[in-house]
Amino acid sequence: MSNTDRPDDTPDPRPAAGSSSDRVTIRRAPKFGVFIIGGGVVGFLVVVVVIALTLDIDRGGQTESVGFGGLVGYFGLWGVAVGGFVGALVAIVLDRVLARRAADLTAERVAVETPPETVDGEVEDQGDQRP
Repeated sequence: MSNTDRPDDTPDPRPAAGSSSDRVTIRRAPKFGVFIIGGGVVGFLVVVVVIALTLDIDRGGQTESVGFGGLVGYFGLWGVAVGGFVGALVAIVLDRVLARRAADLTAERVAVETPPETVDGEVEDQGDQRP
């Protein structure tokens, strides 16, 4: 009986391993893009709500020449810019707070070199398999 009939009986070659240790810092960090885009969206929504609430205020006989869409378009640009800026500031503050909670750990790096695979037995020649 050959070794290929019972693969569990074959000895497992142990790979050669080497290790080294390094000091690493583990900490959480906010994704700045998410905070900036989120701030812009919140700023735009605040503009829409403020314009919707103040559109029907009595202006003392002045006629409105700009409609709801025009006001939202104009002030929406300002709302997105200010909201994105506030979102970036929140991300910076959160990054500083989380940097204080960072932990220094020792990480072990293991380099494993596996031996080349060997095949016991003969390999059948399939010939030229081009169609």
